[in-house]
Amino acid sequence: MAFLTDYHCHTNISRDSTAPYYDMVMAEYDAGVRQLCITDHCDTVDWHTLAFYPPCRDVARQELEAYEKYRPLLPADLELRMGMELAELIFHPELTEELSGYPWLDFILGSYHITKEYGDYHEQDYTDPAFCRELLDIYLRDVQQVADLNYFDVMAHIGYIRRYASYQGVDTGLTLAEHGDRIEHLLKTLIRNGKGIEINCSGLRDGCGPFPSEEILRLYRSLGGEIVTIGSDAHRPAVAAKCLDQGQEILKACGFRYITVFTKRKPSFIPI
Repeated sequence: MAFLTDYHCHTNISRDSTAPYYDMVMAEYDAGVRQLCITDHCDTVDWHTLAFYPPCRDVARQELEAYEKYRPLLPADLELRMGMELAELIFHPELTEELSGYPWLDFILGSYHITKEYGDYHEQDYTDPAFCRELLDIYLRDVQQVADLNYFDVMAHIGYIRRYASYQGVDTGLTLAEHGDRIEHLLKTLIRNGKGIEINCSGLRDGCGPFPSEEILRLYRSLGGEIVTIGSDAHRPAVAAKCLDQGQEILKACGFRYITVFTKRKPSFIPI
């Protein structure tokens, strides 16, 4: 079996998961993961009101407390890391700087789920082609702003809104044919700033492909991008580590020879 890492995983520290920390970690271990980074949601705004979300200040501390409580109970051959998924960075840049500064964090995913214009991407109607195009335009505008910030290590699930469209029977998403120049600019910004991307395998689990797509992964590699983590984005033990092995095969097919892992925000590389 390949050495499996999972750098996108949630426990009940995240408000959209009920998975106990120990249960989630052991489910990942039992599925073959030997280096795991818990990346619970650190949401700077409320998903519904877009107002400041005060519980974000507690996530890093809760991660540390859970790690210290459960680390002695876990298998010795599991390399456990502490991380967070720091979301909606452009809403409160000064706050995201504060939240990213905890010295015990090994890794930070920078993510984006909410438009200032329409709210959460999960709640949109994707059956109107014109509105879909507008949403994709807004998405590219805002993830570019995220890429210009310095408070994360890897950009999460690029193009993930394809999942929500697929739930409504709509096949739409970021493509190089329609958005190539802007996607290339985004990837070049990340590379220039020393940031990476992830291959998020939740779309493989859901049947709509990885985030980002294989053509975007190939472009990132051709531009010189090397920092790439792999994540299941699991929120419950039943899907822990799902499709990580498939994600590794996709990375190899796209020209990657290594998966990136982090310790205290510093990247290192494991051969695939």
